[in-house]
Amino acid sequence: MTALPAKSAPATSRIVLGFGLAPMLPAFYATMFFAQPWAFPIGIVLAYPAALLFGLPQFLLLLRRGWLGWWQLAIVGAVSALPVVALYWHVGTPPHVEPFDLPNALIVVAWGIFTGIAFWLLAVAGKTPVTARTLLGIGF
Repeated sequence: MTALPAKSAPATSRIVLGFGLAPMLPAFYATMFFAQPWAFPIGIVLAYPAALLFGLPQFLLLLRRGWLGWWQLAIVGAVSALPVVALYWHVGTPPHVEPFDLPNALIVVAWGIFTGIAFWLLAVAGKTPVTARTLLGIGF
């Protein structure tokens, strides 16, 4: 159990960018591709607390151990989505939404996996520090 060398640890700016954008992506894509506008606000309200309460501690543990593969962060995303599934089952289904059953629970877990992979792409996969120039594509 060795820690990552300083060179291979992701930059803090990339980690902040990953936690800032990755939880939003499943809700955004559900809204755009499936024409479900209600999914965006509900997805945002559920994804960010799950990412911060469950994903961040798991990420810090993996970071300390040096386990930052895409599949490891996909598992973190799936595990972080499980409390949201439990919340849906506990609260029940609102009248305007289709019943929450096993296929829908698997979709929520798949969104968690997608979020973990998106976080890996944003925070871990690259070595370039994130600046306004790189985010906006400005520069020479």
